[in-house]
Amino acid sequence: MGSNRPAVRGRLSLLPIAAALAAVPACAPRPPRLVPPAGGVAAVEGVGTASVAGAEASVKGRFAFAFRRPDRGRVEAFDPLGRTVFLIVFRDGRGWFVLPNRKVYAEDDAGTMMGRVLGVALEPGDAVLLLSGVWPGDPAAAAGGDAWRPERDAAGRLASGRRGEYAFTIEAFFPGDGVPRTIGLAGPGTTGRIKVSKLAFDPPERPEAFDTAFLRGYAAKTWEEILELVER
Repeated sequence: MGSNRPAVRGRLSLLPIAAALAAVPACAPRPPRLVPPAGGVAAVEGVGTASVAGAEASVKGRFAFAFRRPDRGRVEAFDPLGRTVFLIVFRDGRGWFVLPNRKVYAEDDAGTMMGRVLGVALEPGDAVLLLSGVWPGDPAAAAGGDAWRPERDAAGRLASGRRGEYAFTIEAFFPGDGVPRTIGLAGPGTTGRIKVSKLAFDPPERPEAFDTAFLRGYAAKTWEEILELVER
Protein backbone atom coordinates (compact mmCIF):
# COMPACT_ATOMS: atom_id res chain seq x y z
CA MET A 1 0.00 0.00 0.00
CA GLY A 2 1.95 3.00 -1.23
CA SER A 3 4.81 3.98 -3.51
CA ASN A 4 7.29 1.45 -4.87
CA ARG A 5 10.06 4.03 -4.82
CA PRO A 6 12.68 3.57 -2.09
CA ALA A 7 12.41 6.03 0.77
CA VAL A 8 14.77 8.97 0.54
CA ARG A 9 16.33 9.91 3.86
CA GLY A 10 15.45 13.45 4.91
CA ARG A 11 12.27 13.43 2.81
CA LEU A 12 8.78 13.25 4.26
CA SER A 13 6.76 10.75 2.24
CA LEU A 14 3.04 10.46 2.96
CA LEU A 15 2.24 8.32 -0.09
CA PRO A 16 1.30 5.25 2.00
CA ILE A 17 -1.21 7.51 3.74
CA ALA A 18 -2.52 8.51 0.33
CA ALA A 19 -3.22 4.90 -0.55
CA ALA A 20 -5.42 4.55 2.53
CA LEU A 21 -7.19 7.82 1.89
CA ALA A 22 -7.81 6.90 -1.74
CA ALA A 23 -9.84 3.94 -0.52
CA VAL A 24 -12.48 6.31 0.86
CA PRO A 25 -15.39 6.44 -1.59
CA ALA A 26 -15.80 9.93 -3.03
CA CYS A 27 -18.99 11.06 -4.70
CA ALA A 28 -18.70 13.74 -7.38
CA PRO A 29 -21.83 15.90 -7.35
CA ARG A 30 -22.03 19.08 -9.39
CA PRO A 31 -19.93 21.74 -7.62
CA PRO A 32 -22.05 24.21 -5.65
CA ARG A 33 -22.41 27.86 -6.52
CA LEU A 34 -20.30 29.90 -4.12
CA VAL A 35 -20.41 33.64 -3.52
CA PRO A 36 -18.18 35.13 -0.76
CA PRO A 37 -19.81 37.53 1.73
CA ALA A 38 -19.80 41.10 0.47
CA GLY A 39 -18.09 42.35 3.63
CA GLY A 40 -15.07 40.07 3.26
CA VAL A 41 -14.20 36.62 4.57
CA ALA A 42 -12.79 36.03 8.06
CA ALA A 43 -12.66 32.23 7.95
CA VAL A 44 -13.06 29.23 5.66
CA GLU A 45 -13.68 25.57 6.36
CA GLY A 46 -13.94 22.65 3.99
CA VAL A 47 -12.66 19.46 2.41
CA GLY A 48 -10.32 18.91 -0.52
CA THR A 49 -7.62 16.79 -2.07
CA ALA A 50 -3.94 17.50 -2.52
CA SER A 51 -1.30 16.09 -4.82
CA VAL A 52 2.11 17.57 -4.07
CA ALA A 53 5.60 16.35 -4.96
CA GLY A 54 8.37 18.36 -3.41
CA ALA A 55 11.75 18.46 -1.77
CA GLU A 56 10.42 17.50 1.67
CA ALA A 57 6.91 16.20 1.04
CA SER A 58 5.09 13.81 -1.26
CA VAL A 59 1.44 14.16 -0.33
CA LYS A 60 -1.61 12.81 -2.12
CA GLY A 61 -4.97 12.38 -0.44
CA ARG A 62 -8.12 13.85 1.10
CA PHE A 63 -7.99 16.49 3.82
CA ALA A 64 -10.23 18.59 6.00
CA PHE A 65 -9.15 22.16 6.69
CA ALA A 66 -10.16 25.21 8.70
CA PHE A 67 -8.49 28.61 8.56
CA ARG A 68 -9.42 31.77 10.46
CA ARG A 69 -7.75 35.16 10.12
CA PRO A 70 -5.34 36.33 11.20
CA ASP A 71 -3.35 33.28 12.33
CA ARG A 72 -5.47 30.20 13.12
CA GLY A 73 -5.48 27.07 11.04
CA ARG A 74 -5.95 23.31 11.04
CA VAL A 75 -5.24 20.71 8.35
CA GLU A 76 -6.18 17.10 9.06
CA ALA A 77 -5.91 13.86 7.08
CA PHE A 78 -8.01 10.81 7.88
CA ASP A 79 -7.80 7.10 7.12
CA PRO A 80 -10.79 5.08 5.85
CA LEU A 81 -11.91 4.44 9.44
CA GLY A 82 -12.03 8.14 10.25
CA ARG A 83 -8.86 8.16 12.33
CA THR A 84 -6.50 11.11 12.12
CA VAL A 85 -3.35 10.18 10.22
CA PHE A 86 -1.64 13.51 10.67
CA LEU A 87 -2.66 16.92 11.90
CA ILE A 88 -1.23 20.41 11.57
CA VAL A 89 -2.40 23.14 13.94
CA PHE A 90 -1.55 26.81 13.37
CA ARG A 91 -1.87 29.66 15.84
CA ASP A 92 0.06 32.76 16.93
CA GLY A 93 2.50 32.46 14.05
CA ARG A 94 3.49 28.89 14.90
CA GLY A 95 2.69 25.50 13.38
CA TRP A 96 2.63 22.03 14.96
CA PHE A 97 2.85 18.89 12.80
CA VAL A 98 1.37 16.04 14.83
CA LEU A 99 1.46 12.25 14.41
CA PRO A 100 -1.33 11.18 16.81
CA ASN A 101 -0.64 7.44 16.52
CA ARG A 102 2.90 8.02 17.78
CA LYS A 103 2.00 10.87 20.16
CA VAL A 104 4.76 13.12 18.81
CA TYR A 105 4.91 16.53 17.19
CA ALA A 106 7.33 19.02 15.63
CA GLU A 107 6.98 22.79 15.95
CA ASP A 108 8.15 25.63 13.70
CA ASP A 109 6.89 28.94 12.37
CA ALA A 110 3.60 28.66 10.49
CA GLY A 111 4.87 29.46 7.00
CA THR A 112 7.75 27.01 7.28
CA MET A 113 5.46 24.22 8.44
CA MET A 114 2.96 24.82 5.64
CA GLY A 115 5.82 24.88 3.14
CA ARG A 116 7.15 21.54 4.35
CA VAL A 117 3.85 19.80 3.61
CA LEU A 118 2.34 21.73 0.69
CA GLY A 119 5.54 23.17 -0.75
CA VAL A 120 4.24 26.76 -0.53
CA ALA A 121 4.82 28.90 2.56
CA LEU A 122 1.28 30.20 3.12
CA GLU A 123 0.30 31.74 6.44
CA PRO A 124 -3.21 30.85 7.74
CA GLY A 125 -4.48 34.34 6.93
CA ASP A 126 -3.17 34.02 3.38
CA ALA A 127 -4.94 30.66 3.07
CA VAL A 128 -8.27 32.37 3.85
CA LEU A 129 -7.65 34.93 1.11
CA LEU A 130 -6.58 32.30 -1.42
CA LEU A 131 -9.37 29.80 -0.77
CA SER A 132 -12.07 32.49 -0.78
CA GLY A 133 -10.68 34.29 -3.83
CA VAL A 134 -11.11 37.57 -1.95
CA TRP A 135 -7.53 38.86 -1.94
CA PRO A 136 -7.29 42.66 -1.96
CA GLY A 137 -4.22 44.47 -3.20
CA ASP A 138 -1.47 44.43 -0.58
CA PRO A 139 0.28 47.78 0.15
CA ALA A 140 3.38 45.89 1.30
CA ALA A 141 3.52 44.11 -2.06
CA ALA A 142 3.11 47.37 -3.95
CA ALA A 143 5.99 48.80 -1.95
CA GLY A 144 8.18 45.80 -2.69
CA GLY A 145 7.80 44.23 0.76
CA ASP A 146 7.97 40.54 1.60
CA ALA A 147 4.33 39.75 0.78
CA TRP A 148 2.28 37.86 -1.76
CA ARG A 149 1.66 39.72 -5.01
CA PRO A 150 -1.79 38.69 -6.27
CA GLU A 151 -2.77 39.11 -9.92
CA ARG A 152 -6.25 39.10 -11.49
CA ASP A 153 -7.63 37.91 -14.80
CA ALA A 154 -9.68 39.91 -17.29
CA ALA A 155 -12.85 39.13 -15.33
CA GLY A 156 -11.35 40.57 -12.14
CA ARG A 157 -10.96 37.18 -10.46
CA LEU A 158 -7.90 36.15 -8.47
CA ALA A 159 -5.72 34.40 -11.07
CA SER A 160 -2.27 33.91 -9.56
CA GLY A 161 0.16 35.11 -6.94
CA ARG A 162 3.85 35.11 -6.24
CA ARG A 163 6.05 35.59 -3.21
CA GLY A 164 9.75 35.13 -3.84
CA GLU A 165 10.25 31.56 -5.09
CA TYR A 166 6.68 30.52 -4.24
CA ALA A 167 3.69 30.83 -6.58
CA PHE A 168 0.10 29.73 -7.03
CA THR A 169 -2.15 29.67 -10.10
CA ILE A 170 -5.94 29.32 -10.11
CA GLU A 171 -6.78 26.58 -12.62
CA ALA A 172 -10.56 26.31 -12.07
CA PHE A 173 -13.31 28.13 -10.20
CA PHE A 174 -16.53 27.14 -8.48
CA PRO A 175 -19.68 28.38 -10.23
CA GLY A 176 -20.49 31.77 -8.78
CA ASP A 177 -18.20 34.67 -8.03
CA GLY A 178 -14.55 33.71 -8.58
CA VAL A 179 -14.00 31.23 -5.72
CA PRO A 180 -10.99 29.00 -6.54
CA ARG A 181 -11.69 25.28 -6.87
CA THR A 182 -8.39 23.97 -8.30
CA ILE A 183 -5.11 25.67 -7.36
CA GLY A 184 -1.68 24.90 -8.79
CA LEU A 185 1.25 25.29 -6.38
CA ALA A 186 4.94 25.82 -7.08
CA GLY A 187 7.99 26.33 -4.92
CA PRO A 188 11.68 25.41 -4.80
CA GLY A 189 11.77 21.82 -6.05
CA THR A 190 7.99 21.51 -5.60
CA THR A 191 4.97 21.21 -7.86
CA GLY A 192 1.46 20.32 -6.82
CA ARG A 193 -2.23 20.94 -6.92
CA ILE A 194 -5.08 21.20 -4.45
CA LYS A 195 -8.72 20.75 -5.37
CA VAL A 196 -11.47 21.95 -3.04
CA SER A 197 -14.65 19.88 -3.03
CA LYS A 198 -16.55 21.60 -0.20
CA LEU A 199 -16.11 25.09 1.20
CA ALA A 200 -17.95 27.22 3.76
CA PHE A 201 -17.41 30.89 4.52
CA ASP A 202 -17.30 32.26 8.07
CA PRO A 203 -18.41 29.11 9.92
CA PRO A 204 -19.12 29.40 13.67
CA GLU A 205 -15.95 29.82 15.70
CA ARG A 206 -14.57 26.61 17.21
CA PRO A 207 -11.62 27.62 19.42
CA GLU A 208 -11.02 23.98 20.34
CA ALA A 209 -10.04 23.25 16.73
CA PHE A 210 -6.91 25.36 17.18
CA ASP A 211 -6.13 24.38 20.78
CA THR A 212 -2.72 22.83 21.38
CA ALA A 213 -3.17 21.92 25.06
CA PHE A 214 -3.42 18.23 24.10
CA LEU A 215 0.25 18.33 23.08
CA ARG A 216 1.23 18.33 26.76
CA GLY A 217 0.83 14.56 26.57
CA TYR A 218 2.93 14.28 23.39
CA ALA A 219 6.69 14.21 22.91
CA ALA A 220 8.38 17.08 21.10
CA LYS A 221 10.61 16.03 18.21
CA THR A 222 12.77 17.83 15.69
CA TRP A 223 11.61 17.83 12.09
CA GLU A 224 14.43 15.43 11.24
CA GLU A 225 13.16 13.01 13.90
CA ILE A 226 9.63 13.26 12.47
CA LEU A 227 11.03 12.36 9.04
CA GLU A 228 12.69 9.28 10.48
CA LEU A 229 9.47 8.18 12.21
CA VAL A 230 7.39 8.58 9.05
CA GLU A 231 9.90 6.60 6.99
CA ARG A 232 9.84 3.57 9.31
